[in-house]
Amino acid sequence: MSSYVSIAHDTYPAEESFWGQDPWLAFNQQLSRDAAGLPNEAFLDQALEMAQDLDVSDPCVFWLTIARIAELAVKLAGDYADSCEFQAAGDLLVNPRRIDIYQRGETAKIQKDRHCALSEQFAAVIGTQHPVTWLKRETHLQIKSEALLPYLKELLESSGHLTAAYCEDLDRRMCRVADTMAFLSAWQMTDNQALFNRIQRCSPEDRELIMANLCYFDDRYFVEMGLDIEAISLHGHHRSRFLKRLPAVCSKS
Repeated sequence: MSSYVSIAHDTYPAEESFWGQDPWLAFNQQLSRDAAGLPNEAFLDQALEMAQDLDVSDPCVFWLTIARIAELAVKLAGDYADSCEFQAAGDLLVNPRRIDIYQRGETAKIQKDRHCALSEQFAAVIGTQHPVTWLKRETHLQIKSEALLPYLKELLESSGHLTAAYCEDLDRRMCRVADTMAFLSAWQMTDNQALFNRIQRCSPEDRELIMANLCYFDDRYFVEMGLDIEAISLHGHHRSRFLKRLPAVCSKS
């Protein structure tokens, strides 16, 4: 007997072949599966590139898909912050994914080591010279790819499709990640084990304070957006609360 899934009070076949007829459904179905496997920044980068390479048959489906990737990114950043993995959270939040360095008198560009200071990367060339003076005089930096979350946020805000309320909520959660990192750093939490030990040993008041300053993000928006995409693609039309009410959109001809 065939199984069915229910979307917006209608039922559709659950067989893989049915869903695979639409590349956006197939992409988002795979995205949902991959989300359960603890995706990292490299995975999100690749997912974004793949989504941007697909033909945009419906702008609502496209922008909801980009928003789903943003949801995975902000949740991942929150999880990193809650686990005291500050470098990984900072990579998603502020650290550019790629910076090219142009050195005076050289034609070839050099890619900056993302987690290494310029003075350290060029130490052999700088020698005994003052690092800051040498770098300002001899190098020029060009950001090629900014940090993933600011990039996604700007992309969604400039799309004209996502509601202001959603964009503001995404920004609020990004700020929450930064606040959590600052809070845990001030408490000198260096790793997840140190945080766990502190929570176990501290007073109830301090424990409540710590817990109140963690992110604890969930995936409910990610899941809801996935259901919206299925409804738009399969049901024919659907109103997503994350999208502005624009004419002649969110419908499949």
